Amino acid sequence: MNRIRKRLINFRVTDEEFERIKTASDRQGARCVSEFARAVMMGGARSETASDSGVSFTFNDKLLSVERRLAMLELYVSRLSDALSNSKNGRIQSES
Repeated sequence: MNRIRKRLINFRVTDEEFERIKTASDRQGARCVSEFARAVMMGGARSETASDSGVSFTFNDKLLSVERRLAMLELYVSRLSDALSNSKNGRIQSES
């Protein structure tokens, strides 16, 4: 079925985000970033099924989960680094 696309969705990304999206697009073999973004937003192809729960997970779901966990890890490491830096300067701060 050939669908005519009439609507445009526009959002801004940083240079780093664009490079990550472009790299992922290239790895998936998409013709362009738009095709890749559309596939991701629409759920992409199913890669595995969790047989115990009957829930289907896409590769993109798993990737998003890993990215969220990595972002949290980066935040914790940054906080730890700041705390260590402050303690070396004789200042100890606690979060409330």
